[in-house]
Amino acid sequence: MRKELKILSIGNSFAMDTMEHLPNIALSLGVKRIKFAYLYIGGCSINRHWSNAKNDAPAYKYYTNDGTGWTIPEVFDTKISDAVKSERWDFISIQHGTGDGSKYTSAESYSNLPLLVEYIKNIAPDGTKIAFNMAWVGSPENDHHEIVSYNGNTHLMYENLVKLTYDVVGYVKGIDVISPTGTAIENARATILSNLLLRDGFHLSYGIGRYIAALTFFKSLTGIDIDNVKWAPDEVDDNARKLAIACANKSIKSPFGQI
Repeated sequence: MRKELKILSIGNSFAMDTMEHLPNIALSLGVKRIKFAYLYIGGCSINRHWSNAKNDAPAYKYYTNDGTGWTIPEVFDTKISDAVKSERWDFISIQHGTGDGSKYTSAESYSNLPLLVEYIKNIAPDGTKIAFNMAWVGSPENDHHEIVSYNGNTHLMYENLVKLTYDVVGYVKGIDVISPTGTAIENARATILSNLLLRDGFHLSYGIGRYIAALTFFKSLTGIDIDNVKWAPDEVDDNARKLAIACANKSIKSPFGQI
């Protein structure tokens, strides 16, 4: 069993959704010492992350958790370089977003991913692995610009997201692991959890949605079995807990498919 785990996400609100329940899951599975953190700009895309990196811009809020709860930063004042160099991270994850008008189902929006990965690799501690967290799609009724561009056809949007994750992200030199979080959420859409996954038609619900994301992310990065995780958010009952674990496990077994 892993005794210590340190994970940094370079992200946005999707990173926040994915990371929220990660500490409780890790601790419940026997990890003794944790340091989880994420850099946050709402909707921050890969291209914007790269711009901030190459300009060494103090542009992010920096959330951290050592097992005692998430810090709540008040200002956007942290550089990617400072966060990357602050710990001997086991994993540094990259999260795509669409806040600047980018579409994460557009190949163009991934154009600077190789440069961002190379930048992180060059300044990260030796042994740090680079991860990519696959996003999810929203509900057909949502008025987000990317969903609107598909005329609400979120199934087609998901298919394109899978294709880009496999054909583009999967071939970027330096990416060690992809967390199929979007596939886990899509798996859950085919279950009785379908109407409980999102809180606003796009971001994950505070309970089961974020729980599925964290389970998927944790197992994808660490390889640690999640079948025996007993902790769950208060609003997630035991049947939902088991179903969440099943959706996460199946996404890892078949990361570019669906139940």
